[in-house]
Amino acid sequence: MLCAAFVVLARALVGRDFHGWAVASRLVPVAVLAGFTASAGSVLAFPAGAGLGLLWLAAVTARLATAPAPR
Repeated sequence: MLCAAFVVLARALVGRDFHGWAVASRLVPVAVLAGFTASAGSVLAFPAGAGLGLLWLAAVTARLATAPAPR
C-alpha cells in the first residue's frame, strides 16, 4: 500500500511541477521493496526500508501541504 501511495503522489507532484520530487517518489518504492526483500538476510533491512518509506511520505506530504494550489 505504501508503495502504491508513492506512485499516486508522483502524479500529484508532476501536476504541480515538482518533477524532481516525482522522480524520487517513483524510485523510493524500489528502495522500500528492496528493504523488505533483504529482510530475509538482515534484520535491520526491514526497518530501514519501512523507515525510508515513512520518512519520504512525511516529506512529500509536507511539500504538498506548503505548495500553492495548482491552477
